[in-house]
Amino acid sequence: MDTANDGLRYRAALGRFPTGVAFVATQAADGSDVGILINSFTSVSLDPRLVLWSLDKRSSLHAMFVQAQSFAISILTGAQRQLLAELSRPRDVRFHGVAIRRGLGGSPLLLDAAAGFECTRECVVRAGDHDLIMGRVEQFEVCDLPPLAFLAGQYGHVEIAA
Repeated sequence: MDTANDGLRYRAALGRFPTGVAFVATQAADGSDVGILINSFTSVSLDPRLVLWSLDKRSSLHAMFVQAQSFAISILTGAQRQLLAELSRPRDVRFHGVAIRRGLGGSPLLLDAAAGFECTRECVVRAGDHDLIMGRVEQFEVCDLPPLAFLAGQYGHVEIAA
């Protein structure tokens, strides 16, 4: 069995499911801002309002997010595609020049995002090589701009069929 090729095929198969692009951020214990681009974001419950995202246990930001009492999730718009490079920069310069506002617990939210969610940490569940971080949505906002989409390693836009 070719496990390396099988792993690549598995990732390719998962990539056939279109997702949005989100940025989750918090303020670390030392007061610095930390954030990471994700596409593993989903609603869990409407009552209470719960959302979930996953984080690789090997991430350099893992301990900061698992320990954070609050975090914010910004859903990127198609017009924010140029932010992908900035939001992927090294941690110490990741937020330089990026327009934000402060949310719950000082967590950074991207301005002009398609939606924003301010969350308190509900629980963390270990799941294989990732942790599932569930948050209780304390506040949210929505903007009437189309979200950025991600499919098969490519970015694009969502078109709703009439």
